[in-house]
Amino acid sequence: MTPVMDPTSPTQQTVVDLPTALKNALQLSSEPLTVSKIRNELPPQLRRLTLDEVTDALQKLVTAGTTYQYPKYRSQQDRFWDRPMEVHIAALLRETLEESPLSLSELKRKLPTYAQAQAETILTEQVGKGALHKHPKLGSRGGERFGARPANPKDYLRPELAELFNRLSPLGFSQSQLREAALELLHDEEWSMTPPASHGENMPGTHGSPSGSQAETHPDEPNAMSQK
Repeated sequence: MTPVMDPTSPTQQTVVDLPTALKNALQLSSEPLTVSKIRNELPPQLRRLTLDEVTDALQKLVTAGTTYQYPKYRSQQDRFWDRPMEVHIAALLRETLEESPLSLSELKRKLPTYAQAQAETILTEQVGKGALHKHPKLGSRGGERFGARPANPKDYLRPELAELFNRLSPLGFSQSQLREAALELLHDEEWSMTPPASHGENMPGTHGSPSGSQAETHPDEPNAMSQK
């Protein structure tokens, strides 16, 4: 009896045409790829193709509008991806800002030259979407910065506390005493950021209070008692 072949047998390989294989390789990538790297991601039967043959097939996908060609970067080969430049630059911005918050000028210097022209526009869009975050100025000299996460208040509180402690140290307090006192104050249940009321504010007898509504007596105007 002739054995029946299992259609799911691992010995049977699905033949994938080159355009489909290229699309699959680009879809799985998180960034644009050179032609050499793309060829390495193809099924084994297609890896025997020359770089020119793979490039020609990619150029046809670019013409069809399903693939995007990118400038050369750290290689003599063109790069390709299935997502447009805007998506790539947004990814570069986030990757760069993951390390630390940066000003716009600092951020641009860390980007490839081809991404710098559109960086500010795409950065503004990403901040508007909440994907990236604008940070307030840190100190009097710095400008606005941008980060992959919202601003951390500790970054702003730390220099203020250091300045405060340095100002109080000449009064005879050690740094450890000031830190301990600050912690006790912060943990005090009655501690509040509300400023104290001004002198005389909301005191009995002031303007607008019931106890302050008595008529004023003038020396040349007899009051009710003197008329009796």
